Amino acid sequence: MHQKQVKNMQSKLSEAEQNLLEVLIQNSRYTPSVIGQVLGKSRNWVSRKIRGLVKNGVIRSYTTIVDPAQVKAARDTILFMKSNPREQDVSKKVLQLEELESLDGIAGDFSLIGFFRFDSHGAFEDLLDRVESVVASSGAGKYNLVQILTTYKKNRFKIVPKESTESNLSPKELSLLSIIHRQKPTSNEPFPLTQEAIGKRMKPPMSQPAVSKAMEKLLIKRAIVGYSIDVDYSYLGLPVKFFVRVKVSPGASGETAQELADMDEVWNLYRTSEDYTLFAIVRTESIEAFNKFLRKLYENESVLDTQSYISLEEWFIPFH
Repeated sequence: MHQKQVKNMQSKLSEAEQNLLEVLIQNSRYTPSVIGQVLGKSRNWVSRKIRGLVKNGVIRSYTTIVDPAQVKAARDTILFMKSNPREQDVSKKVLQLEELESLDGIAGDFSLIGFFRFDSHGAFEDLLDRVESVVASSGAGKYNLVQILTTYKKNRFKIVPKESTESNLSPKELSLLSIIHRQKPTSNEPFPLTQEAIGKRMKPPMSQPAVSKAMEKLLIKRAIVGYSIDVDYSYLGLPVKFFVRVKVSPGASGETAQELADMDEVWNLYRTSEDYTLFAIVRTESIEAFNKFLRKLYENESVLDTQSYISLEEWFIPFH
């Protein structure tokens, strides 16, 4: 995105509104009163602004950041895909895949990169069949699946890997997580689901105190890492998005990952099954800022090489 477009995008929001979005990214379940105290604004101002941001499509969804290692049988994978420029419907077909969590158009050997989440080996086989069908329809026939082994950071929330990845979550807790994983706000319901509303969606229904206790327990377990929002990051002055694969010295992946997770530019960080062990999603205000990030990254002597892909287009994932 050109600098002029970025400035136009940001100019649609006041500094106070941008600060409000920053707070919601850190914790979208803060009450308007708490947010008002943080920003030095009234509760009514916060409520009014959130309603406006939802109405104008700035706040696109409320999300719950979950430690994937604690969700039984859940797995993440990254899809690199080459599409034929003459085939305009490939991205639309990928967007219809229910397991899709994010999709970007990139420059390089591949033209699309998507993140998928599935719940079992059988589900992965089914996803693979549908991916191959989409790839075949593209006329390019080229794709690469990269398995995610560990998640260190997601949407700026750090996730501390545990020695055991065996899930201790009950079916009821997993059901609760599925309800609050991603919520579409509307003009009539612009705020995150209340605990009472969550309880009514549970089967069987749960009382508000029971939901409160369950969510608190999930936070203590660190199964829930935090609450955030999905937003066009251009509104926050972060229009540049890169995917960075990092090759590190043998045995240094864990330590290097912790250093990367401490860097503000890194929003998501994963360990993969590839030679380029670490995979980061980086957001910056400009290309110059990204180059500065890379120079800082190479100050770590364990970093041997990197591969970077710039996001040319970032799609909003529809609600299935």
